[in-house]
Amino acid sequence: MADLTLTGGCYCGNVRYTITEPALDTHHCHCGICRKFHGALFVTLSIFNRAAFRYDKGEQNLGSFASSPNVTRHFCKTCGCPVTLDLTQLPDKIAVATGTIDEGAHPGHPEGTYRHAFVGSKVPWYEIADRLRQCEGFDA
Repeated sequence: MADLTLTGGCYCGNVRYTITEPALDTHHCHCGICRKFHGALFVTLSIFNRAAFRYDKGEQNLGSFASSPNVTRHFCKTCGCPVTLDLTQLPDKIAVATGTIDEGAHPGHPEGTYRHAFVGSKVPWYEIADRLRQCEGFDA
């Protein structure tokens, strides 16, 4: 999947992006911050090289929220859709809410890296029933 072009954006279409390299990592994050911000039991995030990511439209329509000292989340100010995250520890990377990639396209992450992260924070009544690796932290 080395030759890859992905497009995506927010729900209303005011924010659009293109990615020209496969994801380095994709994971389901179960942390409490992601649960609240996305309004879901967990969120799937894919991490890309920042140099392979560009906003094609609507970058000025992004709102930002520092959800923790190390994470800034970006969302469409029109529809509220979470789009990307900046991670202080990985300044040359960008995390994309995988569900915003058009047509449900595979983000291209390397085989064997797909996993559940921060499982110690998952809601107690949800049982992870797939065979993906489960990590207490990010553990890329």
